Amino acid sequence: MNKKTSVIRDLIIPLDRYPNLNENQTLQEAIQALMAFRAGQEERIQYGKVLVVNDQNQLVGKLSLVDIMHGLAPQLLEATKVAKFQGKDIDFENLSILYEDKTLADCGKNQHKSVKALLHPITFSLPAETNILKALVMMSHRNDFTVPVTENGSIIGILRLEEIFHAMCTTYCDVQ
Repeated sequence: MNKKTSVIRDLIIPLDRYPNLNENQTLQEAIQALMAFRAGQEERIQYGKVLVVNDQNQLVGKLSLVDIMHGLAPQLLEATKVAKFQGKDIDFENLSILYEDKTLADCGKNQHKSVKALLHPITFSLPAETNILKALVMMSHRNDFTVPVTENGSIIGILRLEEIFHAMCTTYCDVQ
């Protein structure tokens, strides 16, 4: 990065380079959308969220990796919320180990489930001309570090904490 970037427009990931799908698509398709964006020698998943649009191509929500796993194996996350049991403070944080066989055997059965019921609505976006530091403070205040960026009322991309971090380290703080 040669020039100092002051607004988030210069940092966003364009929508065509970020996983997205329609709200009527399935968990399997959400997984495929995430798997299409892989990086590094080990082909690790590059993004931890998927944007979700409606039939009019309007952004209606997002899904995290945890949301998708919850959709695949809802009983695991629900059943392990037992508040108190013998041995909890000693060896076992939760009862997940007791559900391993059934959970892993059943998780593929939910892959055709619609993502619509699992998505989280978009409650926060930033205008493309927002100052980087202002964006960082707003994201931090909301504890939301993957935020849609808008221009003229339309979503033009995604801003993640990673892009702000990179800009600060390579441009402003001159860390090498």
